Amino acid sequence: VGILNLAKSELDRGDIPEALVHYGKLIKKGKHLEEVIGHLSESLYRYPVEVSIWQALGDAYMRANRLKEALDAYNKAEELIR
Repeated sequence: VGILNLAKSELDRGDIPEALVHYGKLIKKGKHLEEVIGHLSESLYRYPVEVSIWQALGDAYMRANRLKEALDAYNKAEELIR
């Protein structure tokens, strides 16, 4: 849970790249996915056009086998890139 708390505090401070490094480690390991999804979803209210958060959210949904939500997140990231 230490990495999760660290990632959340970095995200709250606005250090998105560093937060996503830590969230990425949790996603890769398949740990605390519901909390990661919650944190990333919540952060999109503050950073709605941050492509990297949408991508990380898609990754977390994929790892949690929530494929429809993953596709929606990836599609949103793609829209923002255009």
